[in-house]
Amino acid sequence: MDPFHQRDMTDNSQYGYSPPSYSHSHSETSFRRSFPPTPRPSYSSPSLLHSLPSLNPVRNITPPEDIVSLNEKQHALAEGPKSPYNQVREYVDRFEDWHSGANIKRGSLEVYESNFSIKISLKEWLQLFKDLDYSEKDARFPRYSYNSSTSTLIIQCMPSPMHESITSTIAEGFYAVRSTLPPSLRTRIYISGNQECCGFGGRYAGSNKTPDFAVEFENAKGDVETKFVLEVGFSETYKELVQDAKMWLEGRGDVCVFVLANVEETPKYRCPVRYFDDEDFEQLGLPGFTELRTSDFNLEGEYGPATCKGLVWVGQISAVSIEIWKRDAVTGLATRDGSPIELLGTTAAPPIKFQLTDFLDIGPESDCTINLNWDDYKALLRGRIKALAVFRCQMAMKERLGKENLRGQDYIPSDSSE
Repeated sequence: MDPFHQRDMTDNSQYGYSPPSYSHSHSETSFRRSFPPTPRPSYSSPSLLHSLPSLNPVRNITPPEDIVSLNEKQHALAEGPKSPYNQVREYVDRFEDWHSGANIKRGSLEVYESNFSIKISLKEWLQLFKDLDYSEKDARFPRYSYNSSTSTLIIQCMPSPMHESITSTIAEGFYAVRSTLPPSLRTRIYISGNQECCGFGGRYAGSNKTPDFAVEFENAKGDVETKFVLEVGFSETYKELVQDAKMWLEGRGDVCVFVLANVEETPKYRCPVRYFDDEDFEQLGLPGFTELRTSDFNLEGEYGPATCKGLVWVGQISAVSIEIWKRDAVTGLATRDGSPIELLGTTAAPPIKFQLTDFLDIGPESDCTINLNWDDYKALLRGRIKALAVFRCQMAMKERLGKENLRGQDYIPSDSSE
């Protein structure tokens, strides 16, 4: 058995990559957020398209109507005359058809990398939750988060290596401390990722949320309480992350520390081959779908952009900021503790430390410090940027070629295949 009781850490290999293995905060310095100008090449789409020597310089690449309007069509669901219930059902059906390969359209990845947000009543959400059979499905995505305080449903369709790099770094800090504890304490600590939680109260009654990372502790009475929660924003907006902090700290009395990690990609992703016709795409000379590797991509700066064949597949990761939120002892409201911590600044990020006594009712003789190593995170981040580039490039191939063509001419069906 995993000594840390790791539960529900999602296997994302089905999406083209696998995740890395895996406070009352005691801040030691005053935090200063800096956003250094990171040199990067100019890579606007028109200049890239015309700089490719392999493409016919005479041919004009005209955006096909079905590609141009796809993003608008997908997100126009929330503005149509249909009920919120029907809008969500249609959106989820489209995603599942696309992901299964039943209905592949170019440009869909851009849509499904972004969260889908819609206002929906608690009554409609509960009916939708039942009709989708969400609680009975093994799949971790799409992931549904409902905030009853704002009557807002957010659907996250796609995981990302950007999430995994932060969650694994924080998990390792807890693992390191956990391994030094006596069995009487080790067995009282649980770690989970992508595990759905409910039990919210007050104005958040009826809400549900699946955190990117959480740590649970068994108290002296034997009750397991969620004490530490991490949410990573890459597809989420900062505003949505702040709403998460409020829901966890104000709607759950057991949560005492919420960590918000906001990852910014500049510019936002747009598929660089979305307007290529088949001849232009073929002339790129990209490796085959199964042969594509992270070594095929270059980082133009320390943290991107990630390019291949002169095209940008991941923009520059321009900022990664960490915020620690707690519950105010007087008002009971969620409050940010200290200033944001910028991990990619020109100066070293200040250490983030937690004490075991922040979460467990133990004496000072059993207390120890949980350190988070951001130097390791920075090294890991560079590899994760390339992993995201591979994934996006493979999805562009999948959307263009279709499910059957990806099998290749040497594909031989198994006995169970139809």
